[in-house]
Amino acid sequence: MDRAVKAWLSRSDTPSETCTAVTKKLNKSYTIYGTMLLLPPTALSGPEWNQIQANLDNGSLELARLYEEICAHLKVTHIALSKPIPLHLESSEEEENILRSPTNFTPLYGDFGPSTASSPPTPADFEKAYWVTAKQNGIYQTWSPRWTMFSRGNISEKARLLALPSVLQAVEEGDCTAADLYVGIGYFAFSYRKAGVKCVLGWDLNPWSCEGLRRGAGRNGWGVRVVGEGEEVGALEELMVFNESNVHAPRRVGVLREKGAVPPVRHVNCGMLPSSRESLELASSVLEGSVVGWVHVHENFLVEEIETKAEQTRMEFESILKAKRGGEVKTEVEYINRLKSYAPGVMHCVIDIIVHPTDPT
Repeated sequence: MDRAVKAWLSRSDTPSETCTAVTKKLNKSYTIYGTMLLLPPTALSGPEWNQIQANLDNGSLELARLYEEICAHLKVTHIALSKPIPLHLESSEEEENILRSPTNFTPLYGDFGPSTASSPPTPADFEKAYWVTAKQNGIYQTWSPRWTMFSRGNISEKARLLALPSVLQAVEEGDCTAADLYVGIGYFAFSYRKAGVKCVLGWDLNPWSCEGLRRGAGRNGWGVRVVGEGEEVGALEELMVFNESNVHAPRRVGVLREKGAVPPVRHVNCGMLPSSRESLELASSVLEGSVVGWVHVHENFLVEEIETKAEQTRMEFESILKAKRGGEVKTEVEYINRLKSYAPGVMHCVIDIIVHPTDPT
């Protein structure tokens, strides 16, 4: 990055201290995924840039030339500003962004594909889009940055699942299934599969996420199928992704069980849109009751309330299970993973809840 900025600023009479300040700012927190460079939201603003604005206005410096220099030095082809995923749609402050669409994504350089697409998107829309592939923990993941979010903060949880004793135990005890109720582009689903889980079932409303998962699974050499709402499952693949609301998960799993087409569901991943507690009821129906199983609950907690809230979540889930199974159920909080800071004093946690098999008597 240093050489790129210096080469660009050398075309004008910009003072050396300004060059140093701009270089320092651009070097801060940028991320490269495949052929794409993501800059932080404030990378192109602030007092450092005010000092070279005159050179931009009179044409002695052009941002396009800076982007060309950066691409050449960092060996990328696309540059964009990284911004948080908005909680609500731009068209309506009251309408929740349930697809987690990156509506404020800001391309700076390179062809990111059309800014509009059919709803739902067509195969032609998918082909015209720009797709990025990154490798983390030995696993490829693919997404279209104009249409799909990518959470880099989940990398440690992906790695944890790869070596999680409960996952390895389920695999060692025979063929098993994992269910991800908020599968996205395969963040955690891919970790389950790479760890040896025979079948992973996932649900996501965003067709762009499902397409990214399909492409990423193929890159990893795994069999994959995307199933639309109302569509029959057919032959089971290593990864089965349902492009529909996860409220259909109990019915889907129930049908597969009746056919004897799916191994026992031993792990269930509960995301948090807007709260993972809304998926506890679904998890209770999906998890196999005749063998030990685990539910992984994602939640944001105040730091001082983590242990208390985790225990409350366990108790709530146990109560749901008792009502569902019609008998005594024993659950325990096996581990609380403090994954990442969500806001000052707030931690994004993953609660591992072990569910012991229900006595059939």
